[in-house]
Amino acid sequence: MATDVSPQISARTATRGGRTPHRLVVIAALLLVAASAAAGQLASGTIIPPEMGYLIGGLITAGLMALPWRWSMILPFVLSALGVVGGLQSGFPQYALSHPVAEHVAFPTIASQYGLLILAAGVCLVMFVQAVRGQGAGSPRWMTPAITGMIGVIIGALFIGAIAQPSGAGTAVSATAGTEIVHLVGASFAPNIIALHKGDTLTVVDDSPTPHILANGTWSASNQVQPGAEPGAPAINHVQLNNNTVVLGPFTTAGTYHIYCTIHPGMNLTVIVE
Repeated sequence: MATDVSPQISARTATRGGRTPHRLVVIAALLLVAASAAAGQLASGTIIPPEMGYLIGGLITAGLMALPWRWSMILPFVLSALGVVGGLQSGFPQYALSHPVAEHVAFPTIASQYGLLILAAGVCLVMFVQAVRGQGAGSPRWMTPAITGMIGVIIGALFIGAIAQPSGAGTAVSATAGTEIVHLVGASFAPNIIALHKGDTLTVVDDSPTPHILANGTWSASNQVQPGAEPGAPAINHVQLNNNTVVLGPFTTAGTYHIYCTIHPGMNLTVIVE
């Protein structure tokens, strides 16, 4: 009597983790998340804790997906979903994605990471459902368009990040009597050099729910703290901002003064008073 062995072969393949196309998609997506996190930190010149989480988590979950275990998609799915939802709690991803010019480094990094994490979570969910139902390894109809769409999003984000430059950053701004405005965008001042007249104040606006603590001093080129106020500088003693506005000064003495954020290495502001 003939015996149909195809269900047994299918079950054995599933048990051994034989859904190779799905696994390759997830592994590639997670490795790209890790690479994007590393690139983002290199571009910013500092250690960013959330990006370190993406870097380490991407490498670990990609390695887990490479194991021939039927349920290896569970942890990558959970971590991919948490990577998207958890990051939104700070409010910074929403700000960076809606301000590609101000956040010309964070925008392509976050856009590519979120696209890849969503793709990885979706494929892991399909793998889990197929494993539970004992189905074959066929790809859903949406997989190819989804992968193509995510690649398009990533390429577009990288292109926007490449051509966008923060307005006013790195150049002195002419001042008139009264006050001038500096914005805090992510982990940088915009502009990061500003000119004032004697007697002017400086209004600092934190545009995103990212905490900052300002003080007299600067970060060195090697990201070593160099605290201290120059003679004639107004005292700035750990002024805290978190999506609010403060006024510093007045600056009554001509000179060049430095202000830095104590919690964001490399975040410096130069104030020139004439």
